[in-house]
Amino acid sequence: MADRGFEKYKTKDGFMSVRLHYTADPSKDPSTPDGAEWFAKAIQGYPGGKASPMWRKEYEIDFGAFSGQLLCYKIMQDFRDKVIVPYEPKAIDNLYGSVDWGRNNPASFHVYAVDEFKSVHSVYEIYVRDTSVPDFCTAIKQSPYYQRLTWISADPSLWNMNQETKEGLRSLENRFRECGMVLKKSKARTDDLPINELLDRWDKLETKQTRFTISPRCPMQIWEFEHLRYRDTSTAQIEQQNKSEQLVDKDNHSWDDFKYFIHTWISPADIREDEKPLPQFSIARIEEEEDKQRQNWRGGFR
Repeated sequence: MADRGFEKYKTKDGFMSVRLHYTADPSKDPSTPDGAEWFAKAIQGYPGGKASPMWRKEYEIDFGAFSGQLLCYKIMQDFRDKVIVPYEPKAIDNLYGSVDWGRNNPASFHVYAVDEFKSVHSVYEIYVRDTSVPDFCTAIKQSPYYQRLTWISADPSLWNMNQETKEGLRSLENRFRECGMVLKKSKARTDDLPINELLDRWDKLETKQTRFTISPRCPMQIWEFEHLRYRDTSTAQIEQQNKSEQLVDKDNHSWDDFKYFIHTWISPADIREDEKPLPQFSIARIEEEEDKQRQNWRGGFR
């Protein structure tokens, strides 16, 4: 019993490592009365209990818990009447656009409405294949919500100077701007923050209201979100490379525009100060910044 919850092992490179499991603490060991009480409380909020990938990763030190797992399919099936609902933006809502550009792959554009309670609603979709930048921009400008958009976020790689033209190297962002489309550079393109934000907004839906909805007008986003899957990663790979959570890079174009929106609207810089979370994601700061952005970006929406 002295070694319960304690594991010592040698890595491939010859380093000695030690793991401490929660059962090393008698007050958290389910085989003890105190531990059983703690466990009963701790397991609450994890759909599937001990089988939950999130529980296995955080408490059972199972680094491969999410490997190959669908991100949110079960949530979308079990609570479909809550997460897939029509929503018509109100006059007081803030509206944002986000694009994931692809010439050979599908190009995706969505409008996200943020209501007075800071709930997010995906309300409009353009999802096209084999299009051009001018045609894509024209379709976006024909959106019924275009004139209300505060900004349109996009993949930061669009700003890379890698497009050869007669005038020299240019960026894809230049091409969008030539079509009268001003884009806002996403602060990042990683999956971690958007995954956490989505799951937080869809947490405990059996007792809570959702804080993110997708309209039936966005069928491709619904289909893609149902099929989002964590990338298969072995425990050894994670330990050696310290990889963050990543999704399979396939059929994820609407996910990509969603994550550019999230990284632009809510980022660590917006919600942290001196490493301490700010209440309600520092809403006052976000709204102050939005007012400035409306003035700065409105000139691009013609």
